[in-house]
Amino acid sequence: MKTLVVGDLHLKQQFVLPRIDGMLAGDAEIGRVVFLGDACDDWGANEADELNAMEFYAKWVREHRGRGMRIDVLLGNHDFCYVRGKRGPGSIMSTMRNLRTILEDALQAKVACAVGPYLCSHAGVTGVWAKRFLADVPADAAAIAQRLNEMLADSSHWGDLDSCPPSRGGWSLPGPLWADLRDMLDDALPGVPQIVGHSPVERVENYASGWMTAGRDPLWACDTMSLMSYGAPIGDGSMLLVDEPDAMDGSTGLCGSCDSCGSGTPGELRGLGVSNGADDAAETLEARAVPFPGEGTFAEACKRYWEAR
Repeated sequence: MKTLVVGDLHLKQQFVLPRIDGMLAGDAEIGRVVFLGDACDDWGANEADELNAMEFYAKWVREHRGRGMRIDVLLGNHDFCYVRGKRGPGSIMSTMRNLRTILEDALQAKVACAVGPYLCSHAGVTGVWAKRFLADVPADAAAIAQRLNEMLADSSHWGDLDSCPPSRGGWSLPGPLWADLRDMLDDALPGVPQIVGHSPVERVENYASGWMTAGRDPLWACDTMSLMSYGAPIGDGSMLLVDEPDAMDGSTGLCGSCDSCGSGTPGELRGLGVSNGADDAAETLEARAVPFPGEGTFAEACKRYWEAR
């Protein structure tokens, strides 16, 4: 099975999701789509923009889940503001209650999931944050995803998840909703390959593939659809396609293929900070950037989107 991983949408659902439909129709092997968060908010958006895009998103997700496709919707820092009922950058307060209902009930959004050996979250898990909050969790993507989603279910941990670092204007540790790509390059959790959004990039890229980062665990950055404040695209709208050989259970993020640990990922489970073979699995798991689907470029689609607004 192939998994399509999509970066931050920021209210572009109405022109991005139909293009994804075309991609799904052309490749029957794609059985899962993971959205990396920040579905909400965009420059200059108003209440109608926010609600229309999010209601379209909820309808799309509901229809595709109804057809048997697995859709994982992750929370970004913008989305989490609506869950917490807390004003954040770009929040439209008049939509707070409606968007929380959409995120929690219609989309069943969570913090993290596993795609094979990869941990998927909005911003990524750093070593320093994991040392404080995940010290008893194995260095395994599925186990970490399960713990992060358990923290979401317990509001006493919301502040820990929402931890904003100095690189993003805060004073706390770089948490999984706020860590900047610079934080991840400095201190990504060892032994766990990751896929993230949040930090705008020009194209989907594995930041462990260059000569300066050789030997690091794979780190795919996928936020290619964010815009400058005046509407110009930062990235090319590309997405990540992962060939995921073992389908995972949709309710927990665990594959269920291992009776002893429930993770099914390669290697013996050990404590955080110790590689358990997941990095080797990620090396052999095929993952590649795919261009923005459909006719025309992402920049052209953005121009039409901006003009329509």
